[in-house]
Amino acid sequence: MRTNYMKKIHFLSGSLVIARSLAVAALLLAASVPASAGGTFVMATVTAPFTLDPSGDMDRQGSMIALNIYEPLVAFAGKSPDSGFVPVLSTEVPTKDNGLLSKDGLTYTFPVRKGVKFHDGTPLTAGEAAYSLQRAIITSDNSLFVKPILGLNSIRGKDGAFAVSYSDIAKAVKADEDKLVITLKEPYQPFLSLLASKPMIISRAWAAANGEWDGTQATWKKHFGVKANKSGLRAKANGTGPFRLDTVDQKTGRVTLVKNEDYWGARAKLERLIFTPMEKETTRLSMLEMGDVDYADLSRSCLNDLADMKNLTVKEGPASQAVTVFIYKFKVAPKDNPFIGSGKLDGKGIPADFFSDKDVRKAFAYSLDYEKILLEVARYKAQRITSPIPRPGAPAVSPYVYNHAKAEQHFKKAFGGKLWESGFELSVPFVQGDDLSQQLWEKVAEAFAKINPRFVLKPAPRTLEDFIANGENLALQMPLNWTSYAPAYPDNYNYAYVMLYSEGPMSKYTGYSSKEIDKLCEETLLTPADKREKLFARMDEIYAEDAPFILLYSANKFMAFRKGITGTQSDNWLYYSNGYMDFSKVDKP
Repeated sequence: MRTNYMKKIHFLSGSLVIARSLAVAALLLAASVPASAGGTFVMATVTAPFTLDPSGDMDRQGSMIALNIYEPLVAFAGKSPDSGFVPVLSTEVPTKDNGLLSKDGLTYTFPVRKGVKFHDGTPLTAGEAAYSLQRAIITSDNSLFVKPILGLNSIRGKDGAFAVSYSDIAKAVKADEDKLVITLKEPYQPFLSLLASKPMIISRAWAAANGEWDGTQATWKKHFGVKANKSGLRAKANGTGPFRLDTVDQKTGRVTLVKNEDYWGARAKLERLIFTPMEKETTRLSMLEMGDVDYADLSRSCLNDLADMKNLTVKEGPASQAVTVFIYKFKVAPKDNPFIGSGKLDGKGIPADFFSDKDVRKAFAYSLDYEKILLEVARYKAQRITSPIPRPGAPAVSPYVYNHAKAEQHFKKAFGGKLWESGFELSVPFVQGDDLSQQLWEKVAEAFAKINPRFVLKPAPRTLEDFIANGENLALQMPLNWTSYAPAYPDNYNYAYVMLYSEGPMSKYTGYSSKEIDKLCEETLLTPADKREKLFARMDEIYAEDAPFILLYSANKFMAFRKGITGTQSDNWLYYSNGYMDFSKVDKP
């Protein structure tokens, strides 16, 4: 699903996200891997994990690994997000019927399972569970839990001062003997879905010993909003799950897990998991064909080659929850910016605020041949996204389809008519060898040249080492980019918040803001799921009017692995919808 050029804007946790640029700074060059042997499962992944800290903003690789190390309080009971929940580290799922969810829907009580140990032998307690959730709120400024638990978008106000005290956090999340008690600021319908999507319970003493928050009031402000790449747990792990972290090779990015022999539940069948990052997709494909790995992360462009490999199994998955989009940065950093040419509207570059002009954004959206992108890039195993909030009630047709006349019309209106006469030139970087990014940018360049030969977009390959060294600066300089976002948990509010809300991750990155959108998002949070359609429909109208980004497609997932391997498809929505494997269930000959 991911390719070598990863745009990491930290869209919440993503979860996994699938995203493309700041995480490229976490990419590490990989060495060779041992031949795959019985009991050892080897995966060729696109990148090294950005972080293993379960409270951090994880990319796909980090999530794949962490889900086998850490466990949630409750888990999804089936492949559908509506299938209910089953207890994991809590012995019961809170409901109003069993009294563990208060009648007003604000207080959740979780009886914490006894007899469970962390991988370092420390016993799990309600206090450890409370600490873990408090830490998630404190250390990550974009924490998913701040809004439902504290009613805020951040624990820091716009003036930079803290908007809450430590006692506010400690009262909202606390241990009561052997129970974890969480009190929300306001009813939050998807709260159990959120908890089921974020396995993150860790040992307080272990975290503190590795430089993280010690759980006290005296030190909490010091640890607020620490960047994921500065976490003391970035390359360390200590969960309660069926596998434990064995080694992290900082040079190659290879991560090795081994079976947890003291696991409280059913023991895994595999003895060892090896995650090895390989930059080139052709290398990952070749390793899979030769039997050097059991599974490889591959794009749909490999399907024809896979069909000819008799020793492999290709299993199609569900339609992806992820949406792939082109994103504009409304104002880029102009100083020493290699992507905006002259920095002027003179045909040799673009101004720093090029995409703040709505007509430019609309013209770009009408210029693209979406059918060609679906056919040649996504191989038609994808669906065009018609709304920033994908759902059954979404519009049947996107407000933006290829329309040469409308593209020309908006280009002629942009910048008071100057753009059409002057033309423009901009560059878009991608990692050398990232075939998918190169294909996409070539299609875009072709589309603009077709509208006006003075419109020039230059795909600019750069070395992986360059992205590693300069990834953060590049993200501030790139006027146009592409990314994919998968919801952190299964609720349409999460799409609305991330894609459109002014305090959400995408708008914070791009600079887009709409007061009406913000009001609608806040209203959505308090509206029952079956009453939200009118709100979402209005958000669709504003998206069509403002064109803050270009919706592309949602690709179908698939897995390619060696024949004879079983247990690859999980019944848990979190694994199933994201194309992850629950390795505690996987076996191989």
